[in-house]
Amino acid sequence: SNLCEYGQTLIWSWKLMGCATDILLIAQGINHDFSIIDATETESNNTSTYDAVITNKALRRKTEKLFKDGHHARAVEEAYKLLDNTVKVKAGLQQTDLTGAKLMQTAFSPNKPLLRLNECVSTSEQNEQSGYMQILAGCMVGIRNPRAHDSDWEDTEERSLQLLSFANHLMERILVSEKVDY
Repeated sequence: SNLCEYGQTLIWSWKLMGCATDILLIAQGINHDFSIIDATETESNNTSTYDAVITNKALRRKTEKLFKDGHHARAVEEAYKLLDNTVKVKAGLQQTDLTGAKLMQTAFSPNKPLLRLNECVSTSEQNEQSGYMQILAGCMVGIRNPRAHDSDWEDTEERSLQLLSFANHLMERILVSEKVDY
């Protein structure tokens, strides 16, 4: 039984990593042919890639102009601040000082989640809940904070597209999460 649960956990981990890897590979593929095409085509391709990859309307409203005007780090910062604010509102924690990693750990705690990604019954479901809690907390520390606290932080177009694509995925996961009232 433990071996079966371990196997299921590995399968879910591979699925999560596979999804994230697919998203990153798509975004990385954007830059594959940049050495062959001229700057005008590059800008056009990145704009059309942005349009194809960033599907969440709220995320587009916050980041599109910044990205297309070349403010890549600021677009990423705004995307992850939007994730933070969305979690805070959806979890009903607007009246608290919680933000960033602590907010994500509170909202998505596998022990007593305020926002539940699934039924949290099986080991795999609990692992998914815990994994996304850790991913979201890590994004606040490793993606949002450096851009928010370092005025010289820069992102390339490629990196910006990768991080915005990942934010789009995370936003969709947050939006389909279920608020739990205790």
